[in-house]
Amino acid sequence: MRLPIPLISLVLLLGSLESPMNLQAKEPDFDDISEWIQRQLDFTGDPGLAVAVVKDGEIVFAKGFGWADKENRRKADEHTAYSIASISKPITATGIQLLAQAGKIEIDQPANKYLGKAKIRNPFGEADEISVRQLLNHTSGLGLHFQFYYQADGYPVPNRDTTIRHYGITTRKPGETYYYCNLGYGILDYIIARRSGRDYPQFIQQALFDPMGMKHSFIGLPTGKRNNVAVRYDRQGNAIPLYEFDHDGGSAVYASAYDLALFALLHLGDAFQEVLSPKHVQQMKEPTGEIGPGSGYGMGWRMDKGDYEIVSHTGGMPGVATRLSLVPEQKLAVVSLSNKESSLPHQAVKKILSEMLDNYPYDRPNLLLPARRKSIPAFKVSDDFIGTWSGRIETYEGPRQLQLWIGRDGDCRARIEGQLVTVITNPGLNGGMLTGIFSGDLQTSDTSRVKHLLRLRLQCKDDELVGAVEAVTNMNTQWIQGERVIPRAYYGLSHYTKLKRVSAIGSQQTLFNGKDLTGWEALKDYDFKNHGAIEVEEGVLKLGKGSPASGIRIKGEFPRMNYEVEFEARRVEGSDFFCGLTFPINENYCTLIIGGWGGGVVGLSNIDTMAAVENETTRYLEVEDKRWYKVALTVSDEQIQVWIDNLEYANVKTKEHKFDIWWEQEPARPFGFVSWNTGAEFRNIFIKPIAPYLIGK
Repeated sequence: MRLPIPLISLVLLLGSLESPMNLQAKEPDFDDISEWIQRQLDFTGDPGLAVAVVKDGEIVFAKGFGWADKENRRKADEHTAYSIASISKPITATGIQLLAQAGKIEIDQPANKYLGKAKIRNPFGEADEISVRQLLNHTSGLGLHFQFYYQADGYPVPNRDTTIRHYGITTRKPGETYYYCNLGYGILDYIIARRSGRDYPQFIQQALFDPMGMKHSFIGLPTGKRNNVAVRYDRQGNAIPLYEFDHDGGSAVYASAYDLALFALLHLGDAFQEVLSPKHVQQMKEPTGEIGPGSGYGMGWRMDKGDYEIVSHTGGMPGVATRLSLVPEQKLAVVSLSNKESSLPHQAVKKILSEMLDNYPYDRPNLLLPARRKSIPAFKVSDDFIGTWSGRIETYEGPRQLQLWIGRDGDCRARIEGQLVTVITNPGLNGGMLTGIFSGDLQTSDTSRVKHLLRLRLQCKDDELVGAVEAVTNMNTQWIQGERVIPRAYYGLSHYTKLKRVSAIGSQQTLFNGKDLTGWEALKDYDFKNHGAIEVEEGVLKLGKGSPASGIRIKGEFPRMNYEVEFEARRVEGSDFFCGLTFPINENYCTLIIGGWGGGVVGLSNIDTMAAVENETTRYLEVEDKRWYKVALTVSDEQIQVWIDNLEYANVKTKEHKFDIWWEQEPARPFGFVSWNTGAEFRNIFIKPIAPYLIGK
């Protein structure tokens, strides 16, 4: 049975049906489809589903299944209004095009031109680089953003100027890449209100819904509409309290399956040309934002090429799963709406399309197969990202200091100042983007509503990590008084982040493998020509007594600053220094002497041209032969510290002094151990990064 569309478009519709199609889509047995949907609902326990199908300019099927409201035993039908989540975006984009058609907006003009005092900010260039089109196609550079305000919590929804001031800052260069962003559509609904002179819900209702006869569509949830709305349910089957947004244009629309079928007729070019011209409709389906091979995003629509070009949008949020797919060349569209987070709307659309189109794949659900845990591949880190990084997360309540440690072995850690060091889980490099999740608290009024996790999205540019740290509601299952509780989603918020590399190492690593001299080389110049035997035995690096010196150094590059070296050393014969450790400090070098000047002096040579025996670091140690001493040396932007057996022997402010070395020590650069007329041994040599603000804490 064919279902009527509003008479207002009948003449236009009849004219649009005259052009023949090369291929004719088939019409399935909708009784069979209905039985299939009911079986899926019975199996999954989903509360309800509404479906509509458009073919050749007509609504050929529209029906509701299950419950719109379980508690009040109200059944769903084709006119039940569902929260449609992100299918709000093509509706908002249509509103923008209505204003463009009226000459009130130019799509390629800067978005800031149409805003008030609160403007989008762009640390990557000029703010006016960000156009209305880039907000529409998700290439504006703005990051992840969603906020749900549950009415029962009493947390006020901010006005749009406040949201723009707090989060309207790009986290990547505008125009470079696609990244899905609700905030862009929150800004677009604000532009609609400012340019139309009406608030966003009123404009969409009067300029779009009413002329098209979309009688069961509206924005927000007016009190008078609640008797015909599908209640949103969580995955445990509990009704979810009402919630609102600070990005209505991306998420706040309610519509029935039948009304979305009318909306599909507009975008198939089959009706309502008096509302929006075919030219403006077609512009919306031009994929100006590239998602991936064969996929792009235009104005509120995603386009995917294959055997058929599919124009679509999906929606998902607490208590909502929706899908609207158009096949323009076949004059075909399918709508499916659910009042629960579920895969069923997507399966239903695919099922119907597979029945109507040749060679359209339907992915049958593996309902009886247990879920399998996916193995996560080992993180293969790029050299560009290895090291210790320090910088700031920008929040609207001030910056938060952040340190990252990224090791060559894939070990990754993070710390927000004043909080614990935490492991970064699931680290990865995706398209040159460093991603991962770590524990931390941004401590803003928005993020303090509920517990959250922090997600990295950082690119390496000119020895800096730039991008976003995203605060996302911690959705891990909790146990409260013995009951299993799954938290509600509240927010996903992006914060511009910029870090600089402060050390070339990112995790503790060994400098000596205990087996051979791999990575090291013996010193042979100057006073090292007559060096003693240099050997490795049972994990010990041995420097035989030289005449006068023996030594060994690291091959290749070594960190210049912000590192800590730990090792054990002992004197096995002789009476002079058994440890002369030369190390870098920025562009200069210094040497740690242990056991010099008769066998007992400890100090740094040279500080302000003065040797270890005559400067502020001069100390004395009663050295015992063949006793292992545990030594730690820290080199940071703030200070140089030395510990022997956990007692501090030196603490020197880096910026207040000049450092250099004796000419005899130059062969040991950039990092090397030397003994003088003495036999020495070393073992357990490690290096690890340190972050500047952590020193001394």
